[in-house]
Amino acid sequence: PVQYVVLPETISEQRAQRFRTWLCDVAGSVTSVYGRFPAPVVSVRLMPTGYRSWTQDGPVAFGRIRRGENVRIDLYADVERPLPDFYGDWTATHEFSHLLLPRLHSGHRWLAEGFASYYQNVLMARSGRYTPQYALHMLTAGFGRGRASRPDLSPNEAARAGLRTARYKIYWSGAAFFLLADVELRKRSGGRESLDTVLDRLGQCCLPTSRRWSGETLLSRLDSFLDEPLFEPLYERVADSPGFPDTAPALAEQGIIDAIFAVRTSTH
Repeated sequence: PVQYVVLPETISEQRAQRFRTWLCDVAGSVTSVYGRFPAPVVSVRLMPTGYRSWTQDGPVAFGRIRRGENVRIDLYADVERPLPDFYGDWTATHEFSHLLLPRLHSGHRWLAEGFASYYQNVLMARSGRYTPQYALHMLTAGFGRGRASRPDLSPNEAARAGLRTARYKIYWSGAAFFLLADVELRKRSGGRESLDTVLDRLGQCCLPTSRRWSGETLLSRLDSFLDEPLFEPLYERVADSPGFPDTAPALAEQGIIDAIFAVRTSTH
């Protein structure tokens, strides 16, 4: 699916091919969720920058996704860093993960960014770029930052306040939401259902799309694939509640957590 890659002219052809391989590998990790990539074509621009990454030591400072008639992902990076550093960086996986959902309205940014924050760690583990233990550490460390960020705000209020005011609350309350949903789906179905299987049905019915969805529309559609609703009741429980979703019971489901983060050799 990665058909167009724009790289700085200063990069040698040999190094450029390695960057292309890395980006195709990232796309492959998203494909592994249910065996199909959620967009027919994506172009990527890798642009040099002197900005530091969010993690301070990663080669990719930040990324963004643009969706319309065509999909484009922009990654701003220190292109002189060794290629293995890029394989250990989560930013590209985060941006590619956005394609598993429709584009959401800004009022539900916490669901969109939280979803990508959840899957960036899941997919880094499944592809073997993180150990499962490290992926879980990164996820729970994010929960800690989210819990400490603006505890007076609910997730919906945080989204309205914006990234400058409540960045960590926005990203990590949404990641907690999707962890809770994934664990509950697996638990109540004995492992037959998961967030992956529900996304498969969403992809078959509704992706790709350039239309912007509300969070309520997304969650209603996800529940339509289930015998018993899960996403809308969970939203009603956490979306307008100050503080941070309680993830402790879900994280205590060790067998389910192991299954979520297990390295995959196939799409199933």
